[in-house]
Formats: sequence, structure tokens, C-alpha cells
Amino acid sequence: MSSEDTNIKLEASHSARLAAAAHGRSETKDGEFSTLPVADVTPADVQAVRLLLGDGSVVDWRRLFYNNREEVVRFLDVNGYRLDKPEERVRLTDLHARAVEFVESTFDMEIPPRVRRPVDVAQLFLLASRGRRWEQRAACVVLKMMHVINHLEAKKLSYHLSVSERALFKAARDKVDACIEAMREEGLGIARYEPSRKSEHSLLTKLISKPQVTAAQIFDKLRFRLTVCSRHDIVPVLQWLTRHLFPYNHVVAGETHNRILSEDEVFRALDEQLSEPLPSWKDHTELDPVPFNPATSRLFNMVSFVVELPLRIDKLCDEETRKNFSHLGHLLLVTLEFQVFDEETAQTNRRGEANHDAYKTRQLSVVAQRLWGRPAPPVRPVLEDFED
Repeated sequence: MSSEDTNIKLEASHSARLAAAAHGRSETKDGEFSTLPVADVTPADVQAVRLLLGDGSVVDWRRLFYNNREEVVRFLDVNGYRLDKPEERVRLTDLHARAVEFVESTFDMEIPPRVRRPVDVAQLFLLASRGRRWEQRAACVVLKMMHVINHLEAKKLSYHLSVSERALFKAARDKVDACIEAMREEGLGIARYEPSRKSEHSLLTKLISKPQVTAAQIFDKLRFRLTVCSRHDIVPVLQWLTRHLFPYNHVVAGETHNRILSEDEVFRALDEQLSEPLPSWKDHTELDPVPFNPATSRLFNMVSFVVELPLRIDKLCDEETRKNFSHLGHLLLVTLEFQVFDEETAQTNRRGEANHDAYKTRQLSVVAQRLWGRPAPPVRPVLEDFED
């Protein structure tokens, strides 16, 4: 399905949603739409969105927030691990053993027995959420090391497989497209969905305009822009994405920018859905005080973040290749940028110095000065940044 077809369906869904609101259906008590029924929102969901908006890293966490095995299984599934598949349970067991070995060979300590020999990896998550203090911290440390080893080997695997960037991008887009369709069917407040790939001209421009950036640090080669109906829809949409599309542990630290939602808005949207509030998180998120890109106008507002999407290699290479590199796992990571706007903010961004043409003019002025010095020749009309 093309993005144009998807947007036609989304427009119809948006109209139906507004009609439902007019008749008082499917609204929360505050007149805002919610992704998940309040009773279904878990502390783990809340922590996922906190991390996403707060620009932190799971490596700095000291505990997890899972209530039961079902929540852990769902988290592992979005990470690309199915506990009902024997070979994937074996892979998790191997990651656990290597994580324990690293911890014990690096630190002068003894791993608690239940952390060293859990019934399965799901028990480890529950110990990290509510075990006795030392046991809980040790379980959290071992899980963090499992995540780091898994991440490293997914990167190694990408170097060994002969999979083109185009094929990876197509697989990633297919996965995101399917999720957007599911979100539409569930009645989320998505007004518009625009997937795009950065053009070569734009890649070159970015490399020249930002001297500290290398090609490996360009995270928005593949970008997904979501426009939601109102600012109250942003947090529920993020909740859905972290539960069903990408796991919070693969959010790229240092690449989150929030210039729409205030800390109080996020706090109300998240913590008020829980019967018991989570520990203080005042230091985890705040409205960005200044633009994150010198060419970006102070009037341009959005929520943006970068994730590494886990993709199974099943459909990307043949069985023999998978067997040859099975010691590196079955997952690749594809870096994606997401930009989220509400409709009012998106319309404001299209006006004045915040609009895209004005941004490109400022960016190309920097490029001209770096390449030519002063005086620099005039630049041609702005080219498209992204390809469909």
C-alpha cells in the first residue's frame, strides 16, 4: 500500500473519529482519546514513553517495571524474540550466560543464585522488577549486558550478510506500514502518515553543513512523519509504538527532541493512568529550550526520536547463510527517524521562517560559505529533501 493510499484511509478514519467525538463515543473523561484502555496501561508502558521523551538510556536504569510474565513476553516479542521458538530460547540462554560471565569476570562479586540460574529469561525480568534489593539490581545488570551483547552482534551480523541498504529499508518500511494500518484500525488519532527516504543531495548537504556529523551519524536516511489530530494524541501514539513496533531499549540516546509537550502534559498523560505513581522522573524529560540544528528555526516544533528497529533475517537471506552466522543471532537493526506533530503545530510549521524552504535556504547558506567562503555564489531553488 502506498503512503497516498494510507493517507486516504487515514483521512476517512479521522473524519469518523471526529464524528464519534461529536456523539460522545470513544472519549476519555477529559475529552481526549487514549491508545490503550486505562486498565491496560502498565508501568512498563509508562517507563517506555518516559525513556523515549527523556532522551536517556536503559543502561542507566536500576530496575524494571514488569508486573507479570505476559508483559515480559510482549516486550521480548517486539525485540524479535519468541519464547515459543526453541532456537530463540537457546539464543537468550547463551546471551544470559555470556552476560553473567562478563559481570563476574569484571566485578568482584557473586551473582545471586536465581539471577545466575533463572527458570527462564522471563523470570529474570520479573526479578529485575520486584526481587530483593541485591537480587533485583544484579538481575537488572545482567539484562543490560544481554542487551549490549545482542546489540553488538546484530551490528556484526549486518557486516557479514550481503543485504543491500535498499532491501533493509524496504523491510523496515513494510513493518512500519503494517503498524500504521493497525493503528488506523484501532482508531488512533493519526491524521497523516508520510514515509520517506533522504535523497543523495540532502545527504551531501547535511554532511557539509554539520562538520561534526559523519555518514555513520546520519540517522534520518529513512524517516517516518506522523501527524496526529491533536497534541493530546501524541503520548497515546507513542505508547502504542513502543508496545507494538520498536522496543524502548533500542531508542538511540541523545537523539530525542521534544518541542511540543511540556513536562506537566507528559506527566498527566502518563502517570495519571496508573493506580500507583512511579518513582519521580522530573529529571527524565523536558521541553527542548533551543533548536537542535543551527539551521532549524526556533519556531519549528515537533517531537522527534531515532530508533534501531529489529528485523528478522528470515526473509532477507537464504537458509544456508542464516546457519553460517547463527552464532550472531537472527536479527538486524535498521536506524529510523520518527517525527511526530499535531495538526495545529504542523500547520504553524508551514508558515514563515519555520517552513521547510526557509530551513533549506539557511542550510544551503552554510554549505555555500564552507565550500566557497565569502562571497559565495547564489544557490539554486530548493530541491526536495526526501524521496517517497
